Amino acid sequence: MTPLEVADFAIAVPDHDVTDLRHRLSSTRWPRDWPEPAWSAGTDRDVLARLVAYWADGFDWRSHERQLNAEPQRIATISGQTVHFLHVRAKAPAGLPIVLTNGWPSTFAEMVPLAHRLADLGHDVVVPSLPGFTFSDQPAAAPAEVPTHEVWHRLMSGLGYHRYVAHGGDLGAGITSRLGAAHPEAVAGIHLMAVMAAADHSDLTAAEKAYLSGIESWTSDGGAYAHQQQTRPLTLAYGLTDSPVGLLAWILEKYRAWSDCGGDVTARWSDDEILVQASLYWFTNTIGTSFRPYFDHLAHPLPRPVMGDLPTAVAAFPYDISVPPREYAERTYHVVRYTRFDHGGHFAPHEEPDLLARDIHEFVAVLPA
Repeated sequence: MTPLEVADFAIAVPDHDVTDLRHRLSSTRWPRDWPEPAWSAGTDRDVLARLVAYWADGFDWRSHERQLNAEPQRIATISGQTVHFLHVRAKAPAGLPIVLTNGWPSTFAEMVPLAHRLADLGHDVVVPSLPGFTFSDQPAAAPAEVPTHEVWHRLMSGLGYHRYVAHGGDLGAGITSRLGAAHPEAVAGIHLMAVMAAADHSDLTAAEKAYLSGIESWTSDGGAYAHQQQTRPLTLAYGLTDSPVGLLAWILEKYRAWSDCGGDVTARWSDDEILVQASLYWFTNTIGTSFRPYFDHLAHPLPRPVMGDLPTAVAAFPYDISVPPREYAERTYHVVRYTRFDHGGHFAPHEEPDLLARDIHEFVAVLPA
């Protein structure tokens, strides 16, 4: 494959966009209070109002922009799409390169701690921004002419990595699974924080039944966001694109609910970390396009991948949306490593980067190069 034409990339948000954001925040029209306990009916107003006040007056976007620009950001055109990615090189490469894929509502910025720890362990690391997330173009057509996992393979191959490992959670787990199934000649193994639903549900163990019951309960109580993003994403996108407070409320609830934070989001996320994520969506106007994977999955489904004997590792964090037991993962994947952690949640690359990096590294170490 012809090497990619890769260019350096730097974030440069115009001053008027920063000024406009502050004006919108200071002009927020708040809904009337509800006589319900905090968080029981959605994002808590007091927590949100505190973050909004700081975002409007005190949060230093330019400082964070400089920190992000200190990372090795690159941009390339693949199959007509602009793809933004981090390319973190190991000082002394000793293991297979790794491509990391985040989920929603995460961004590439959340993967930085994990990427650097893996680089310290001897791996080159590539962190692409999902299509329609921050600085990567969304697919021009629906369905996409080239699915995301194929874009990832072309990226890795174009960078000169003909044998590599892939990791992902949430949306990234599905992309990683498809990548491994489509290119077993190049993908030495996959490391997942979530698994596809099994095709065969016969003779379920007690642990599997409890797992599926938990998913059903979660879908009923907290899965409305996904249904909306699958079925009527544009209706939602208008409001979140026009209101930074609406955008922040939409993702803040997820950072609290899906983290190992004991109900206090600040136990795992600083105010600045939350607002960097919200600012990246806001300044790039991509909260709406970040819903595309949900809608496309329902409207333009891809064939179910066949995983075969591809070596697979599963990292199960107790406060993730779901925690699949090993035997359930084995219905679909060739699981050679299964690690159940005592703490951590959906955002493990941020919450527990040391644990996750070590688990990925130990899995990669036993794979054939």
